[in-house]
Amino acid sequence: MKGFIYALQLLTIIPIKIKDAVDERDLGKSTAFFPLVGAVQGVILVGANLLFSKFLPHDIASCLVLLILILTNGGFHLDGFADTIDGLAGGNTKEERLDIMKDSRIGAIGVVALILLLLTKFLAINSLQAEIKNYILFLLPVIGRWSMVPMAYWANYARPTGGLGRAFTEYTGLKQLLLASFFALLSSVIFMKQAGAAYFIVLLILTYLTTLYFRKKLGGVTGDVFGFQSEITEVIFLILASISFNM
Repeated sequence: MKGFIYALQLLTIIPIKIKDAVDERDLGKSTAFFPLVGAVQGVILVGANLLFSKFLPHDIASCLVLLILILTNGGFHLDGFADTIDGLAGGNTKEERLDIMKDSRIGAIGVVALILLLLTKFLAINSLQAEIKNYILFLLPVIGRWSMVPMAYWANYARPTGGLGRAFTEYTGLKQLLLASFFALLSSVIFMKQAGAAYFIVLLILTYLTTLYFRKKLGGVTGDVFGFQSEITEVIFLILASISFNM
């Protein structure tokens, strides 16, 4: 239960906190519950879509659902996505990229990438057929949160000094990876049958390749990179679903 609360506290704005001091090992092992926290967000998205779709035009309902997705985790991962893009675009060495990513200010390339990401998400959500839209909305944060777990398992922490992401890279073991992957895969198969399993495998391979890329570019991963991974996995999942179910 403590691991789930840690994950819920980290990944959402739901006001649940543990009064005791945060134990780094428990925090790192909370990755096992990342997809379960995604499921909580998924239920919220489905409820929002059912409500908005009754009273609002389709386009506006899709826009508000995307807004709910952003608000439920406070834009935490979007910030990491933009910082990562800025670092990759502006730095010539690992050190320069990491320094740029640490800067709280967002650069022009980060803003452009953020706009394109959100626009793609909106268009993909808006293109989903009504009969499968709620299934995809439920799975969207499940898959996004899950993708950070294999990355944490495969990668080292990139910075020489400690940061939020270090606990995950140090304490995410095979047990956490298998538990998170089992929940994400089971959810995908339940709601999308064979397509869900196929998407899971594709996204697992892409996550591995992304991890290798960041190991080369940064020497590992950071908290910002985890946010990037979650966001990019979500948008790829939406694109795959849009293609498959609108053919």
